[in-house]
Amino acid sequence: MSPAAPAAVWKALARRLSPTGRDRVKVFDPDTREYLKTRRISDKLPTTMAAVYLYAHRRTTLLALDFDSKTHGAAQVDRDAERARGWLTECGARIVSDRSTNGGRHLLVPLAIGTTASFEEVQELMRALQVRLPSLDIKPMQNAKEGCISVPGTPCAGGGYRVLDGSLDEAVSALTERSAPTLIPALGALMGMLPAPAPAPAPSAAVGPASRDHTTGTGDDERLIEALRWTKPFPVDVAAFAATGAMTCLPEPKRRAPRPKGPKTPGLWESPSEARMAVVLNAVLRGCSLSDIRTASQPGGRWSGLGDSYRIKAQHDTRTADELLAVDVHKVFDHTAPLARKANSPAHRNNYTQGVIPAEGPFGHWLAYALAWADHEFAGSPGRWMVRDVLQALAVKAALAGTMNAGTPVVGVGGRSVSLSVGLAAPTTVFDVLRQIREMYGSPIVHVRHSVGRKADFYALTTSNPSGLTPIPLERLKVADVHPAWSVVGRHHRLVHDLIVHTGMTRPADIYAAARVSARTGQISIAALATAGLVTRTGRAVGPGPVTLDDIAAAHHLDEAMEERIARFRRERAAWHDWLALQDQLRGVAAIPEDAVPVPNSPVFTDEDEYLAAVLAHAPPPAAEMDEDAALDLLADVLGARILAGA
Repeated sequence: MSPAAPAAVWKALARRLSPTGRDRVKVFDPDTREYLKTRRISDKLPTTMAAVYLYAHRRTTLLALDFDSKTHGAAQVDRDAERARGWLTECGARIVSDRSTNGGRHLLVPLAIGTTASFEEVQELMRALQVRLPSLDIKPMQNAKEGCISVPGTPCAGGGYRVLDGSLDEAVSALTERSAPTLIPALGALMGMLPAPAPAPAPSAAVGPASRDHTTGTGDDERLIEALRWTKPFPVDVAAFAATGAMTCLPEPKRRAPRPKGPKTPGLWESPSEARMAVVLNAVLRGCSLSDIRTASQPGGRWSGLGDSYRIKAQHDTRTADELLAVDVHKVFDHTAPLARKANSPAHRNNYTQGVIPAEGPFGHWLAYALAWADHEFAGSPGRWMVRDVLQALAVKAALAGTMNAGTPVVGVGGRSVSLSVGLAAPTTVFDVLRQIREMYGSPIVHVRHSVGRKADFYALTTSNPSGLTPIPLERLKVADVHPAWSVVGRHHRLVHDLIVHTGMTRPADIYAAARVSARTGQISIAALATAGLVTRTGRAVGPGPVTLDDIAAAHHLDEAMEERIARFRRERAAWHDWLALQDQLRGVAAIPEDAVPVPNSPVFTDEDEYLAAVLAHAPPPAAEMDEDAALDLLADVLGARILAGA
């Protein structure tokens, strides 16, 4: 089978390999031989090497294994790549691989839909793989900000193109169906790696031997609860060590200590302790208790090789083999606690909104006009999507904390507060949007009061509609906070998603028309949403996907980001109020609490009331004659004013 054309490979895979929400690639500069520039992803094959970013917000959805032939040669690269492919496949990975003209290879492993890996846990995994695979270069995954990997089909530095292994349909299928959710923990268990300990929980939520909520049974019969147990069979190498105690060793350059003489076969573990931990970890994850493992590891048992290894270890330790086994088993139970707490945590449903306000009310009608105005004024502009989000957030704030003035909603809000309802947008961006749109013709907001001291800006939400725009149909509206997951997925895809998921549209042509986007822009949005699992394509129709925005937020730990931002805003607000109080103190003005009730000042003069009564008893004095010509001459002389039109 001849390899797919580079242009076709690039077009099919570039966007699917790029992290959710990142629509740019890094472009190789042949002069400096570095990735110094970026460009927007397009269907056209770049003329130089192009690489997709690996991380977004210090989390990744793609494991990239880069095997370098410059130091170790193409033969070593092929051996390492196939060895890694076997381990990854055994752990449930779907793999897209390619090779360069100089013999280098990439294994690209998409994580399961709705899951991500943090930068820190990836480092631990990559370092463990590097020890076992001499030609593996882990530098691409060691840079959370600029780390990147070139895409199959792109030009190579020495000429030619990166050639995709296998068919293009298989690669697309791998990136669509993606790997098993347990890939990373399974790979760690295969190598005998315990997951990195999680931050200590609050004292009230501490998990101890007597209070584990992810296990059942007590003492030596304690085991994982059934919902958390793995059902797939033991990895082949782990099962072999458990049965026979035979441990394959690493290549000579990577071994820390001399091994017994004999055939040297590249393997998974550097030491017997890693091999023992691999067996114990895999056994516990499949529901075994300490009692079960102890019985199986007795001489003549099915895991006698494991028992022999512990008995050899005990000869050089003050503890018995049984005590050493118990220590490892309890250590595994402790390290599975964070995973269990995460799996058993309440579902992330509606955690990021303050409720949905009925669209039929005044705020929904205002938002219908405001969004139509934004679509009209910002048609074809990338800023359209942020403007829509800010206007939606203003509708929510007005409904929750605003007032009605002669039938017009009025709300006083700060940019930081609005940014929390705009899906983790930067406050400076919100400030810029508000400043821009409040001065535009037909704007749906009127700036009625500037911020002073502790008081925020006040806006009136108006529907003057001087251009006669048709408001957005109310059934397409959702008066609720913008979900923070859009800060990851990309705000420019939100409208297409909402038309599919919330409005129920299924025909792409109808969706593009309702969203007022071109067919190509709509196709890109649907492809991005499908890659994220938010929508699915069935024939020519589209529909909601298996992944929700809450799933994406949970995978990227956006609840933690939201809490951190709220805490930071509170600190900044407290510092601002302290500064204002200090200025008042320096001026000799007592600080007035925000919730203080205004008290009328007492008369300055004792006869003030009589004075006011005398003034009000007479008509106002006649108006002074205004020398209009003199005033205009003064303006012209001093300010350079000119009369543009006569009365």
